[in-house]
Amino acid sequence: MTITPEAKTSSATPLLNSDRARNLLLESELDGIVTATLENSFYLSGVWNFGQELFPYNAESYVVANVDDVAAGTVITSVGEADIALAANTTLKGILTYGAFSRVAPDGVSLTADEERIKAITLDAKPAANALDALAAALEQQGLVGGSVGIDERGANRSLIDALTARLPGTRFTPAAELLRRIRMVKTPEEHTRLIHTLRITEAAFEATIAAAYAGVTERELKRVFETAIVVAGARPAFALIRFGRGMALGQVEPGDTTLAPGDYIWFDIGCTYRGYRSDIGRVVSFGDPSKRLRDLYKASRQGQDRAFETMLPGTEARAVFAAAVERVRESGIPHYERHHVGHGIGVEFYDAPVLAPSVDTPLEEGMVFEVETPYYELGFGGTFIEDTVIIRPDGPEIVTRLSRDLRVIEP
Repeated sequence: MTITPEAKTSSATPLLNSDRARNLLLESELDGIVTATLENSFYLSGVWNFGQELFPYNAESYVVANVDDVAAGTVITSVGEADIALAANTTLKGILTYGAFSRVAPDGVSLTADEERIKAITLDAKPAANALDALAAALEQQGLVGGSVGIDERGANRSLIDALTARLPGTRFTPAAELLRRIRMVKTPEEHTRLIHTLRITEAAFEATIAAAYAGVTERELKRVFETAIVVAGARPAFALIRFGRGMALGQVEPGDTTLAPGDYIWFDIGCTYRGYRSDIGRVVSFGDPSKRLRDLYKASRQGQDRAFETMLPGTEARAVFAAAVERVRESGIPHYERHHVGHGIGVEFYDAPVLAPSVDTPLEEGMVFEVETPYYELGFGGTFIEDTVIIRPDGPEIVTRLSRDLRVIEP
């Protein structure tokens, strides 16, 4: 499978759904919002903060945005990580730093435009003493002091709301992590492009892995093939659950030294990260003629997925999709079938909202992107699996996965 280059999205055009963000902030009677997690801050700024990835329990980085122009936020980051500003959306209002880090700009040395920008941020502007000081300055820059501000309460500093309330007692701070998830539920066309490209990388790596299968190859070796293909394509491996036969039922155990033999099947639940966006797809591939049982189970699983697609119209509640899919799997050959969900949103998180689960009454909306899956796990046999990516359109889901949805069979 050939991967065509991704259409370039200018950093001047953020991927975030600005109109939806503004409408939901107004609906929540908020003047602005502060992001604190890696994914939410990336969503508002275009900055992927590796500090937050390396030190998720300690690194503090934020974006402060005003309801009037959510794309024109202020980024707060440690001065040592300020070079990430080079990747930031050009719509941002500013970048404020805190802490200490050593950089020098000797007199008389000609600097590039990027170097000049980092000099301005990290040397010409004095960093704040700590993250809270920088955050307070950003709230003032955004005109939010004295207003009502939503806080992404799931960041590294779990006492952030209390700290900000003590620092700025005239400003009302409320938890907003779930609000940010609601904002991110409906993707923009630019996000669709990024998600599809991430999917294409994953599909190509899947095909490369299938091509490398032979009698005697180990699960571990095939995982290495998959992850290598992901890296070569410029993405980052996320998970590669690749198991043979009955090992599927213990699928989250690391792929090991089990060898592939004719009559086995290969289970894939695979994904990667590309420029902040995720992929997550799955298949089973028969190595030689599949058994009748595998054919029957796969047919039932696919029938359930088909039924999910049939129900995924804008306005349908997530729980209705779940109920329809599970019922169809039971009718199609697995009468005891049980699941906790049959799919989930995907975007800057692998599990974006909403989840297609029995307790979720969120209506589907045009522009949402889902992974739809009806897996079956059976100890002593393994199971069956199919998972595909869809975009909700006005007349129903568009399946954007290009892989065949038939049971794949390869020759030993």
